[in-house]
Amino acid sequence: MTRLSLPAVALLAASSCCFAQAPGRVSRVTPVVRVYRKASPAVVNISAEKIVRAGMGFFGGRWLFDDIFPSPLVRRKSIGSGVVIHPIGYIVTNSHVVSRAEKITIQMVDKSRHVARVISSDSDYDLAVLKVDLPKGRVMPHLRLGRSDDLMVGETVIAIGNPLEYSSTLSTGVISATNRTLKFGRGVEFRGLIQTDAPINPGNSGGPLLNIRGELIGINTAIRADAQNIGFAIAVDTVAEQMGKLLDFERINRVVFGAAVERKHDKDGDALYVTEVRPGTPAAAALKKGDRIVSLNGRETRQISQFFCEMMGTKGGRKVFMKIIRGSKSLDAAVTMASKPKPDGKALARRLLGVTLRAVTRELAANLRLGTDWGLVVVGIDEGSPADRLDIRLKDVLFQVERLYVKDLDELGMMLEDAKPGQTIRIGGVRGNLRYWATVRTAGRTTGKKLPADR
Repeated sequence: MTRLSLPAVALLAASSCCFAQAPGRVSRVTPVVRVYRKASPAVVNISAEKIVRAGMGFFGGRWLFDDIFPSPLVRRKSIGSGVVIHPIGYIVTNSHVVSRAEKITIQMVDKSRHVARVISSDSDYDLAVLKVDLPKGRVMPHLRLGRSDDLMVGETVIAIGNPLEYSSTLSTGVISATNRTLKFGRGVEFRGLIQTDAPINPGNSGGPLLNIRGELIGINTAIRADAQNIGFAIAVDTVAEQMGKLLDFERINRVVFGAAVERKHDKDGDALYVTEVRPGTPAAAALKKGDRIVSLNGRETRQISQFFCEMMGTKGGRKVFMKIIRGSKSLDAAVTMASKPKPDGKALARRLLGVTLRAVTRELAANLRLGTDWGLVVVGIDEGSPADRLDIRLKDVLFQVERLYVKDLDELGMMLEDAKPGQTIRIGGVRGNLRYWATVRTAGRTTGKKLPADR
């Protein structure tokens, strides 16, 4: 029988130890890998097709001889990113990614492609919500909203997007600062931004910024072109605060609900609370201020995105079933949505803005040589009206009022119905091959009328 010396036994033990820790046995699945696997299916590539004049830059510009020889219309595409926030097809991105888009196509990580439409857009916060109409029973991978009020400078963050058309690209870095303000020209500035050194490039806009747990903490929005490794993201708490305005289901669906719902952070995550109930509305019969909503139509509901995306499916006359916590009691509540009649958009535009508008068709766009084939074209302006003082001109095309795109007079009426005389309203317009945004103060009466543009 062979005997081993003590040094030989020690050598064998050391060899066994080294073998047990061989590289092939060590897991290479890091937290960053896990975040990517979890989040990337919910990140989409956005292709926005726009119609512009030849020789014009994607975000504006003017052809040298446009006044003499109008340049032809051409189609151009922008590339951006977005994140799915609800399985039935709601997507958050930047407003500048989809601004003035004629057609929007999104591509998932599995290469499937879908047509999307803009539900609302807010250039003040550079946020937009898109909707993909899915076949019945089909759902999309999605991300839940995290929180951004407890971010730490130096903590690891992960950006996923489609920079320079390289789809599903991941980059990592740290939070460099919080609550940054980014100023652009003409008085435009974004506040409360997250600054990061994670590489962000053109095409990342609208994609998610994630923490090491894979929680959505921001929407990537901008980079400093004159610097390296300085990028910015819209804090997710800002996204949550704007959700009720971006998905204003009462205005969009012509219904009356009557309660305001906001999210609050607690030790278990997000919680939804009723913060206001308007007297005489359907909600007043079932809800009270301070109620906590825990489920909606039989589904657990803790996220503000869940609540508003679900409520976007409501119609007048239908009931919304909720489970609420009131004090120490768990209660069932049902609210029957009331219908709201459509306002007269044409009359409101004339009374409040002093313009006569007409829905743009392809034929009308060709006849008037408009820079877009959708929106509302100005065919008349009242002298001395708010529109006249703002220098809105005949053949300008209005495409946005406040946060919503307006393609017909019904949609315009929805945005103007609650406006009061003297109130300021933000509008977006197209003039030839240029786009603009302006703030107009409404009036209460009209004066003389200029000749319409199509005479």
